[in-house]
Amino acid sequence: MRKLHHLFLMTALASACQLTAAQTFAPTTSEYNWSTTVNQLGMRNIHNQGILGEGVIVAMLDTGLNLANPEFSNNSRILRGYNAVDGSSDIADNLNHGTHTTGILAAPGNGTGMYGVAPEASVLMIKVFNGGTAAASAINRGIDYAAANGARVINLSLGATSPTGDASLRAVAAANNAVMVVAAGNDSASNPNWPSRYAKESWTNGTMIVVGAVDANKRLASFSNKAGDTAQFYLVAPGVNIISSYGTGYAYLTGTSMAAPAVSGAAALITGYWPYLRASQVAAIMLNTADDLGAPGVDAVYGRGMLNVNRALSPIGSYTYRTANGGRTTVSLNTSGVMSTRPSVSTPSAFQGLKTEVFDEYGRNYTSDEGAALSGRSVMTLNSVLGRPDRMLDAAEQVLSSGSRLTRLQSRQTEVQQSLRVSAHNQSGEPWNHVQHADASVVMLRQASGLTFSAGDGGLSGMSLGLMGSSLASRLSGTDSALGNPLLGFAPSHQFAAMAMPLGRHWTGRVAAARSKAYDAAAGDVNLVELSYENGTQALNVSAGQLTEQGMLGGYSKRQLGLNQQTGTNGITVSGAWALNAKWMLTGAVSRTHTGAPSASGMLMAGTDVRADGYGIGLVRQDNWRADDRLSFTLNAPLRARSGTLTYSVVTGVNEATGDPVYGTHTVNLSPTAREWTAETRYVTRLSASTSVSAVAALRVHPDHDGSAPSQLAMGVRFNQAF
Repeated sequence: MRKLHHLFLMTALASACQLTAAQTFAPTTSEYNWSTTVNQLGMRNIHNQGILGEGVIVAMLDTGLNLANPEFSNNSRILRGYNAVDGSSDIADNLNHGTHTTGILAAPGNGTGMYGVAPEASVLMIKVFNGGTAAASAINRGIDYAAANGARVINLSLGATSPTGDASLRAVAAANNAVMVVAAGNDSASNPNWPSRYAKESWTNGTMIVVGAVDANKRLASFSNKAGDTAQFYLVAPGVNIISSYGTGYAYLTGTSMAAPAVSGAAALITGYWPYLRASQVAAIMLNTADDLGAPGVDAVYGRGMLNVNRALSPIGSYTYRTANGGRTTVSLNTSGVMSTRPSVSTPSAFQGLKTEVFDEYGRNYTSDEGAALSGRSVMTLNSVLGRPDRMLDAAEQVLSSGSRLTRLQSRQTEVQQSLRVSAHNQSGEPWNHVQHADASVVMLRQASGLTFSAGDGGLSGMSLGLMGSSLASRLSGTDSALGNPLLGFAPSHQFAAMAMPLGRHWTGRVAAARSKAYDAAAGDVNLVELSYENGTQALNVSAGQLTEQGMLGGYSKRQLGLNQQTGTNGITVSGAWALNAKWMLTGAVSRTHTGAPSASGMLMAGTDVRADGYGIGLVRQDNWRADDRLSFTLNAPLRARSGTLTYSVVTGVNEATGDPVYGTHTVNLSPTAREWTAETRYVTRLSASTSVSAVAALRVHPDHDGSAPSQLAMGVRFNQAF
């Protein structure tokens, strides 16, 4: 004969509340505080996410259920029960044991009393007890009834000290459709009782879990049977002073009977979220995500350890990305994250909605918002606006015996910057101090023949390329950000080398190479060929470049999104300058680029060529209030895609019966609907050989080419002192 697995009734609590509906999960704070098991397992956030066990049938083989209890009265999730003793539908609970265990499992969050681990699971009460004992034949009939009526979890808060019939348990295990959760027993024994002790047998097929009881401090209760020879299939759960439904009110009970429905509830949550899982998978997930207690690893006291529902619902092992063409990309969850960035010619909204289902080690699907990592917005900072000091503070020029001139410019200094910044959202000025260390240099050798060699690092190629390599360069300072070849921006902190050769009167040819020193994966290398014309008052430069980068136009992502591959971009920039008079200089540039279509990779099934353009214009006035000071006005529109798409294969859902992916596609249109532009006013003057002051005001409109983004405003004053 089988006996109940609860020890004693501590306190009975009457309730006059009546339940009128059980369809909405809306517990109160006091209800949560009264839900001992839910509280101790830390499940509030799980339930708030809507993970409630809906649609899962849990069979409770117990003493019956009091339908007058406020948790179960008019509760549509309480199914028509079965009396395995006499074959009727009478499930009246004279002992209240079944009423208590069912509340732990599935009491609804309705503002009354407490609520259970799986508050929206469907309960199939099967009464197997006749008085305080249950015959083996009744238990077998109850198990058969549970399996025949769709139970995905079978809770047995009962046990015997000797082997009992296992025919029905074998059939359920073989079908691998229902997790069997069995209380370990309350005899303070070294091994669990039966039928839980069957868990170690190979015929159970990994579908049975044995449950011991711990107190609120996660210590094994003195009465609880230990894991013993079922350690591999043994969990512990709260089982001391557990409040739950009892009669028409509530009571605190203690025992492994109270611990078992906590595990059954967790099994219902997992099954409800992933109904295609086999019972053995559900059991393995809970066993493998338990918190280790006692001796390290699986031990004979705590077995696998404490049930951790949060970990059981979280992905395990790895994420596998699947595509319609059969491709799979697996990423270990232990792999450090990769910083993802979007192509700078697109807008953050381009990647919004790029979501796919990914699968963990057990084949469970999780929604991964891949586009979110590529949808970040950039912010115009004061550093980016103020830029470098207007001039290098360490300059040396030497005339060689051959008549060649060697010029060396170096910035290796500590800069104390005092600024006032204003944002579009906070119009009040905010004093700001910044100390930075710069390290960059350029070396130029000009031969008497006109042949010029230059090299440097720190991303300073712009000082000797394009119009900044002409005789008008000193008059263009402040507009250089709008004039250079934009491909160089994809090779941050680069080293460079360039050679310029006179081609005749007024004409110069130049070749250059820039190699990025940045350590981020999206950095690229640039090769340039330039042709320049100048006559003292006018200058024209045509710069053709080729960019090779690991990524695409500054965009980089995890390999599953296909933006970790090498791409090539060709571009041309035409810039010109015109000295209007001795003080005024007008300048401008226009750029166009063409990026080859990326190859299919990971989720990326196809892409098209990306074409982009940008422009900049500037006006500079020198010798305004001080000798050699400069006031500049610029309008700069960075590269923006005119065309280009990326098409991804995504998993839009799964077949709930089989877990097979349902495929779809998502196309990213890289061409924004708005164009970013920045208007800037800058004033620079030198106070001494080692000090200078610069002031700037910049307005950025449609940041990141996003027409809905608010404009950004930055204003600052910087004092530079070389030490």
